[in-house]
Amino acid sequence: MEMHQVRYFLAAARTLNFTRAAEESNVTQPSLTRAIQKLEEEFGGQLFRRERSLTHLTELGRMMVPHLERTYEAAQAAKMLAKGIGKAESAPMALGVAGDLSIHMREALAVVAEALPGFQLSLVNAATAQLIDELIKGELDAAFIVAPREMPDRLDRIDLREDAYVAIAHKASALAALASPSIADLDDVPWVESGCDVAAEFRSHCAIAGINPDFRHLGQSFETVRDLVGANMGSAVVPSVIELPENVTEVEIDGLQISRRTVFVTVSGRKRSTATDALIRAVRARNWQAD
Repeated sequence: MEMHQVRYFLAAARTLNFTRAAEESNVTQPSLTRAIQKLEEEFGGQLFRRERSLTHLTELGRMMVPHLERTYEAAQAAKMLAKGIGKAESAPMALGVAGDLSIHMREALAVVAEALPGFQLSLVNAATAQLIDELIKGELDAAFIVAPREMPDRLDRIDLREDAYVAIAHKASALAALASPSIADLDDVPWVESGCDVAAEFRSHCAIAGINPDFRHLGQSFETVRDLVGANMGSAVVPSVIELPENVTEVEIDGLQISRRTVFVTVSGRKRSTATDALIRAVRARNWQAD
């Protein structure tokens, strides 16, 4: 499989018109058709059905679109870096992260570090609200954050993945001992709050049930919140993907449904550094929904 074949396929998949796809790709229609036919031979099936003036993707074609898009974006990123970006002697970047670095974040940064010998990373770990403030002030180049319900208009975002949020409690706590708790059972439960608007949404769920949650403690990251729960200082609402210690358990609360999307953000209209551009390409090339 060659990149020009992938490019022609993606153009045809977008336009559903071989003539227009050939024009966009600056090749003749027979050349585009032959390239797609070679892809079909490699994949062992038709990618398109052409019925007179109607062209549409087959099931195989639809399945291949996201995979080939990521392949093409990754190849373009490598090509751009190879053309000279990697020659930069110094490529600093201040990056914010709300929580721990996921495997996808680490791998994206590894791609940039390999491509940019002068890559210099300054990593700031803080709550989403603080990272957004530092981004807008120009103290950060980019950030991985948990998207708040109201995102500032000045931020450009790349949606990565959506995760459910769950209640956790110390195994020795009264909440953990309840068989099937509902929100109405949370009246006397102490809580640990994170620096995130997830707590505000949790409060709104409780308010509907006539409950005023007792937030006694504050942690600036979900990892800190988790550790406070592990010290039996209260319960909390955290991402379902967070790793829990042995003495902490997830508690399924009837009627409590909260989710948030992890996003990669930069400031709209602001000149981006070499390293930030490279990281954006690496981020776009990954499948963030895969574990």
